[in-house]
Amino acid sequence: MKTIAKENLIQLKELIQNISNDDFTNSTEVLSGATIGQHMRHILEFYLLLVSGSFSGTISYDKRERDIRIESDKEFAQKTIEKIIAGIDTLTETDSIYFEGDFTVSGNSNNKVVSSVARELAYCIEHSIHHQALIKAGLITLGLNDITDGNFGVAYSTLRYRSNTCAQ
Repeated sequence: MKTIAKENLIQLKELIQNISNDDFTNSTEVLSGATIGQHMRHILEFYLLLVSGSFSGTISYDKRERDIRIESDKEFAQKTIEKIIAGIDTLTETDSIYFEGDFTVSGNSNNKVVSSVARELAYCIEHSIHHQALIKAGLITLGLNDITDGNFGVAYSTLRYRSNTCAQ
């Protein structure tokens, strides 16, 4: 799982390297007024919380910092990815961890469940791919669909399905 997560992060870093600052930070209608940088920040903060939570014993994705520098400064975003990759190398996938979250609008219901570092890595990967699909829609709207490969934002199960369907 760690290798897959790092590959996912490298894919994000390559996108940041290949996109202009304006395209990274300008809002687009197809993203409901959000920016590619905001989606990138959202992805990276989940990974950051996984790494820090693995040391504290509890992950709460609700408690994201929402660091504007990640969404507005491409260099800072790239350094954040490098920091996350280094952090992933320190993880032990078999470690148990608590996942904490409030799934109400009112914010008065705290749920805590036992999870594992490997399960949370899987969640971060799937969460990233979901947001990468949104980012890809933004890129297409900006006329930048050629700066990522066809697999960007596509779930691994979908890639396998497509591969098996085409091979028949």
